[in-house]
Amino acid sequence: MTPRRGVALLAALWLVVAIAAVGLQLALEAREHRQLALSVAERTRARAAALGAAATVQARLERALRMPTITSGASALRAADPWLDADSLFSGVDTIGGVVVEVRVHDLGTRLNLNELGEDQLRTFLGFVLDDYLAADEIAQAVTDWRDRDETARPRGGERAEYEERGLLALPTNTAFGDVDELQQVIGMTPERFALVAPYLTTHGDGRINLNAAPEPVLRALPGMTDALVLRLLALRSNGQRLARVTDLVGGQGMSQAAARRWTRMSTVDTREVELTLVAHAGPQAVPVRMDVIVERGNGATSTIAWRSWP
Repeated sequence: MTPRRGVALLAALWLVVAIAAVGLQLALEAREHRQLALSVAERTRARAAALGAAATVQARLERALRMPTITSGASALRAADPWLDADSLFSGVDTIGGVVVEVRVHDLGTRLNLNELGEDQLRTFLGFVLDDYLAADEIAQAVTDWRDRDETARPRGGERAEYEERGLLALPTNTAFGDVDELQQVIGMTPERFALVAPYLTTHGDGRINLNAAPEPVLRALPGMTDALVLRLLALRSNGQRLARVTDLVGGQGMSQAAARRWTRMSTVDTREVELTLVAHAGPQAVPVRMDVIVERGNGATSTIAWRSWP
């Protein structure tokens, strides 16, 4: 073999290697693009299925509102509030277009809106749940500082300077909480305390408390709520009864008309808003898509007032 032929052969080999390398790179890019396209398609399919499941549940909620009114017997309790126990009645699993969608429903009137609670209400609620009024006072002030727009810290709360001094990475946003998980970043809140209070909180809804369904810690947050009133509400439920009007509870309790009107604004006796949490699984390898939808009750109909999804 002459030197010239050896050089030509070597050049040919390098050319083959270069072509193979380019081909491999193109194949890898094509595979990556295909996986990305499949991922986008799966997310789109999952979102569509979640929306379909939300529409299905909303139709069930509307149908419940149109059921005939019953004036006596055990069914009268359900007829008075067709969405009573919405958590158990409307939660479940649906399959939409081959996509499995888990649906969880809860009455927003059974939770406290973290962004609507005043400092005193927060203190009362936290003190009852945590059974530690010093911690409750600290967290209530810290939560209020986190939400307000100024940089003046309360005596036991904290603004940006106090968080930086403690070396904390999360700083107060001086705006409303985006979700309940954000509460974990507040001064004084530990994982153990968060686990106790989180089930009773939300960042959605108009903040009105459902007197016929809210658990005791939520009822306790109502200004003017007493042990006697709480016991009366719980006794009514245990006997299969309910309040027909808010004024039935506050009437005759020595409350002023102004206080009674305040209760009427802050509470209700039926389920007015429900939150649907939908998790759609487009496939075993696909990232689940979550969607939150809030449905508001009207006169025989419903309306979707907010929704968001991720990823």
